[in-house]
Amino acid sequence: MKRLFSLLTAFALAAALCAPVMADDVTTPDVTAPTPTPTAAIDTTSSDGVYVSAYSVTDTAGGEVTTVQVGDKINIVLKVVDHASARYCVKPEEISARINSAVFTYTGTGEIGQLFDSNDDPNATRLQNVRNGSASPEEVAANAQYNYYSYVILFRDVIYNGGGNTLPINLSYLDTAKPLQQFSVTLGQCVDKDQTTSPNLLVRTSSYGDSVTAGQAFDLSLGLYATDGNENLDDVIVSLTLPENISLNGGSLSSYLGTICPKQTRDVTFQVMPASGFTGTVASITVNMTGTGSVTGKEVSGTTTISVPVSQPDRFEVGQLELSGDTIYVGDTGSVSLSYVNKGKNPVSNLEARLTGTNLGAGGYQYLGNLAAGTEGSVDFDIAPDAAGTVSGIITLNYEDASGNPQTISKDFSVSAEEMNMDDFNYDPSMDDVQPEQTGMPVWAWVLIGVCGAVVVIVVIVVVVRKRKKAKALAALEAEDSDEDL
Repeated sequence: MKRLFSLLTAFALAAALCAPVMADDVTTPDVTAPTPTPTAAIDTTSSDGVYVSAYSVTDTAGGEVTTVQVGDKINIVLKVVDHASARYCVKPEEISARINSAVFTYTGTGEIGQLFDSNDDPNATRLQNVRNGSASPEEVAANAQYNYYSYVILFRDVIYNGGGNTLPINLSYLDTAKPLQQFSVTLGQCVDKDQTTSPNLLVRTSSYGDSVTAGQAFDLSLGLYATDGNENLDDVIVSLTLPENISLNGGSLSSYLGTICPKQTRDVTFQVMPASGFTGTVASITVNMTGTGSVTGKEVSGTTTISVPVSQPDRFEVGQLELSGDTIYVGDTGSVSLSYVNKGKNPVSNLEARLTGTNLGAGGYQYLGNLAAGTEGSVDFDIAPDAAGTVSGIITLNYEDASGNPQTISKDFSVSAEEMNMDDFNYDPSMDDVQPEQTGMPVWAWVLIGVCGAVVVIVVIVVVVRKRKKAKALAALEAEDSDEDL
């Protein structure tokens, strides 16, 4: 009963494979199996136009399988497009199909299903004429070469021995005068450890946003890709190796992705934080990938370095505007000054200042050059209002930050301008206390004369005193001389 059930299941599958191709169907055969999956690349260039258009692999109970290991016993169902058999007009019982490979053990011949006639003449008009009986003899002859049979071959209880996954078929006829036909199909379900190709792992895409600034977290998004192969990769893990002053903003340095199929991409995102003390311009982040072949157990690994530009935050700042006064007179010149400082860790470049506004007398422009980190400066502009009223202006500073991006800072101001009153400038309040002009010798002259007179009197007194002292001294000396003579 079990064998009967298997046979009925196989022929039900064969009928499903054949159903889309009938004698009066469309001009090209259905090359996609209605139910079997997966399908493999079909060789449509085999000898004399015989090839497999679809296939299915089942277990002995008729259930479709996706993986066949060495030693498994399987049923193989092939849907065949056969131009040669149609040309010879053979019957199903006259066709003998054998497996010609040591990769598969099968000693009998395949079971051939019902033959269906069809035609794949690329000339649609000629094909239609043949079908409705209006074709000329030349059209009939030309169309005949495109006739083909579509049928199913069932190979039951085939043992897979390993060593490859190509199934070669020899198609012969009871009439040995007819030539042997050979074709093959690759069964992707058959897995042999010795011939299994493991995919490699690589980073196919990476993204870190528009810009990265020290002290601010960013998302590092990676597209992990498994290259072509015939086995899945299990236990795939991606991890990061971070440079100094770079860390994760949260979470783990590794992420478990599980199983990745060949030619599949998996996305993973890490939130990375460059410290404010990061001094470089580029952070080199290493991405490590590991996995294990699901069939072979082979360990697969890959390493990729992602270069992320990191800029320091822009900390160029301006101070308060300073005016030369609260009021500026028309015709006079005042001034306005603006201080600035670079508090960042990188220099700013091409610093320039521009004064614009109304009633300034004229604008102004100054190129200030480059400003190193930790330095400050100021810019001054003259103001010469043209008319009384309000003077309003804006000082605009333009520069390039460490990343070369243009930046702008502006400060505005206003001051009153007044007309100049000349009477106010000519009036001297001290003029109100002017005394009447005096005649004769001024007082200071009399004082000078008195001082000189006093000096003269003092000099005379000194001279008289000195003369008296000298006379007394001479008299005393003469007296001593007289005593000695006696």
